[in-house]
Amino acid sequence: MVDEKDRLGDKLHQAERAREGQWARQLDAEIIERLRRKYLKPIHCPECGQNLEARVAIGVGGMACPLRHGAWGDEEALMQIAARLKNAAAIHHESLGEKVFVEVSGLVEDLRHKHPKEVDCPDCGARLAPRAAISAGAAGLAGMACPNNHGAWLDQNMLAEIRRRLDVAAGITRE
Repeated sequence: MVDEKDRLGDKLHQAERAREGQWARQLDAEIIERLRRKYLKPIHCPECGQNLEARVAIGVGGMACPLRHGAWGDEEALMQIAARLKNAAAIHHESLGEKVFVEVSGLVEDLRHKHPKEVDCPDCGARLAPRAAISAGAAGLAGMACPNNHGAWLDQNMLAEIRRRLDVAAGITRE
């Protein structure tokens, strides 16, 4: 009898996980469709010139370089990332480097050297400028941001650091 309860519990748990996976895939598809409708005109990677593709990672949508040079995150995506980083910082302060002072001007200057080509906002055409994040959990992160707050280009190093911070807070280790 106990063995039957365990198998039933396992089946119920598997069904619940399948429904969660289906819900997540549906949500990802909706995010990708929203991005495709928003960005009808192609957006090009500032590194390689390839057309960016609508993608979803960690439940956040963005227009990503197919060669993994980085991604354009609109204002909504950046707010979602900031909220997740803030939550991660609250969960796991030490791992996120919050005790280390990061000089904002140094981050901005590094970005200027990394992106010598001028990059324009795909929403309004304004020239992107280096901007360092200062919100909780985001210290040490920076991107090429629209001066009208439409979004920002995050290069592969910043995306990897965001992923690392979220993984550390969640207790996930990647090799």
